Amino acid sequence: MRPLQPFLLLLGGLASLLPREAFPRLRSALYRLFGMRLGAGTLLLGKLELSGRPGLFDRLEIGTGCVVNSPLFIDTNGGVRIGDGVSIGHHCVLVTSSHEPGPESFRAGALVCKPIVIESGVWLGACVTVLPGVTIGRGCVLAAGSVVAADLPPNKLAGGVPARVIKALAESA
Repeated sequence: MRPLQPFLLLLGGLASLLPREAFPRLRSALYRLFGMRLGAGTLLLGKLELSGRPGLFDRLEIGTGCVVNSPLFIDTNGGVRIGDGVSIGHHCVLVTSSHEPGPESFRAGALVCKPIVIESGVWLGACVTVLPGVTIGRGCVLAAGSVVAADLPPNKLAGGVPARVIKALAESA
């Protein structure tokens, strides 16, 4: 067992002692206590499932005033930056690593890691998957069940597999 795994098990165990959607500020404080960069006023409505090499909290940043439902799976190998005021629905997945195609005998070749950036004001609906290297522009809304495989410009409603822009959204004044 890698040294990181017992640490994550302890953190997950402590976080899961708190009922889902109860004590979100306490849960956020607990994650901060263990070293996560988590902005003020951000609410974690359940435990996070985190994956990555040691030092994963160095590659994960969640801004201020966010609302994060659970379960949420975050692969931090490539780095994840979530802006301010982001809302994340339940059963979302943020994946920053994949593999180069390998030989016929073992197709999952060398690991490739690319960061995910979710800019401020974004809303990810339930069951959204964000793939490696994607930037989701400020103020976007992603429909439930979408798979985001390419960058999205700011203030767009997008959905589908793969996610495509459905319409432009009004910008704030």
